[in-house]
Formats: sequence, C-alpha cells, structure tokens
Amino acid sequence: MAGQVLKHPKFETFETKAKASRLGYVGRSPLAEPKRDSDSWFTPPIYLDSVRAVLGRIDLDPFSSFVANQIVGAEYIFTEEDSAFEHSWKIKRNTKVFMNPPYSAGLCGRSVNKFLEQYDEKCFNEGIVLVNNATDTKWFNNLIRECSAICFTDHRISFWNADQKSVSGNTRGQAFFYFGKNIQKFKKIFSSHGFVLVPA
Repeated sequence: MAGQVLKHPKFETFETKAKASRLGYVGRSPLAEPKRDSDSWFTPPIYLDSVRAVLGRIDLDPFSSFVANQIVGAEYIFTEEDSAFEHSWKIKRNTKVFMNPPYSAGLCGRSVNKFLEQYDEKCFNEGIVLVNNATDTKWFNNLIRECSAICFTDHRISFWNADQKSVSGNTRGQAFFYFGKNIQKFKKIFSSHGFVLVPA
C-alpha cells in the first residue's frame, strides 16, 4: 500500500505513503520522543477486531500513517502529508470510518468536528471514534449529542507504539462512539470492553 495513489472523483488525488521517521498522526510533534508522543499511539488489534465486527470493514482511517495502517488495515488513509482536514471523506459508497484522532492540544477537538461535519454531510454512513474519556470537554459532549451509542471502557487501553509494543503512560480511560444503525450489534460486541449506553 505504500506509495499507492488513491483516486476519487469528489476530491483530488492523494497518496498513502508516509515517511518511516514520521510515524504519528496529523499534528505530531517531530521532536517529541516516540514513547511520549500520544499522537503516535496505535490502536491494538483486539479493539480493531471489534470495530470490524461492527462495521464489517474499515474503508477510511482519516488520521493515520503507513506504519499505523499495517495494524488497522484500512483501504484508504489520510496522513500528515495529506491532511484529513483538507479532504472530503466520501471515499466510496457506504463508506465505513474508524477514527483514533491525534490527542495533541486542539487537534482532538478539530478532528471530532471534522468527523461530525462529514457524518452530517453523509460523506460516510457508519463510523466508530476512539477517544479519551474526557467528559468535561466540548468535543466529547458534541460526540455524545450526535452518536448512536457509546462504550465507556472498564479499563485503560494499552496503546501500541510503532514496534507493536504497549506504551506506558496512559493515564485516562477511553470511550468508543458509534455512529450508524447497527446499535444492537455495537452493544453486543463492545460490551466486552466496557459499559455501553444508548442515548435517549
């Protein structure tokens, strides 16, 4: 997949290739040490298996890299070089999106806003967002107001680094937000990771 040019009539051509020295998501600080760079914390396969079990597949990971996508296996990705903020997320018909956004100051909120904007514009019809359990933030409450269901994890996720080893230093719990019509499937599958709520 490295260097593959992906095309879609709704937006300009972009590439999935990412430099090996730039392993993180959009907004990663080049000078940050990898072990402390939360923009380069990758989602472990156990959770990605659950995401795929609900969505069926992952068409787009909007904040990714070539290294990260070796784990995620999305058909399309946006990288630091090809910012998700600058593109439509309408990749194909019935696009399925998984988003683990960058957690740097300000970027998580921007990422969530972009996700909600693209969902409201029907650029994709089903998606799952993995974020910190930050109930005191505006972006978290925006997700709650629009999601179909939410899973509050009953543990802290041990994210992976580029070497596929657990990263120490995660001090918060996480939440998975589901957007789509398969609410019962999400509830059944993600109940193994925590407590699932369906907003009234």
